Amino acid sequence: MKNNKGKNNKGFSLVELIIVIAIMAILVGVMAPQLIKYIEKSNVSADMQLLDAVYDAVVYASVDPDVMADPDSRDLLDDMRTQAISLEDLANGSYFGQEVISTLGWSDLQQTTYVEMLKSAHGSNATIYFTYKGDFVNPIIMWITTTDATGKKDTSNAPTTYNESNASLMEEIRSCIHIE
Repeated sequence: MKNNKGKNNKGFSLVELIIVIAIMAILVGVMAPQLIKYIEKSNVSADMQLLDAVYDAVVYASVDPDVMADPDSRDLLDDMRTQAISLEDLANGSYFGQEVISTLGWSDLQQTTYVEMLKSAHGSNATIYFTYKGDFVNPIIMWITTTDATGKKDTSNAPTTYNESNASLMEEIRSCIHIE
């Protein structure tokens, strides 16, 4: 039998392992809040992409000659000039709504359809609203209520109407995930 008492053991002592674990715990403690912040910002970015797709679908459908010829669609387009319209308002069987659904590739325009797609912090009553703002380059302003564009998970903003002269409302819209 060999006697190992005289050999130099190659390995880590318990104290060294505890020090390494403590350093790793400190690093995780410092980096975790930053990681969470970056994850929420990427979720906000994903929601912006979703809203951008909806925005494009609404703009493309609103200039479609077939949409312009449909009386129900024409009424919706006229209403957009004076009030905010929710995405669900397009689900009234008008050609406008059908074109938006077709462009997006969705099954319908109900709130449950797109709320499941939202990645960032949002309220259960999150709704996509839009209205005509009269600008040539970006004719529509669109926003998702009860969302937070800053990524800080403050979902208390829920503007549901649009009035360009109401500065506080515009600030609420700008605090939500929006396109203008």
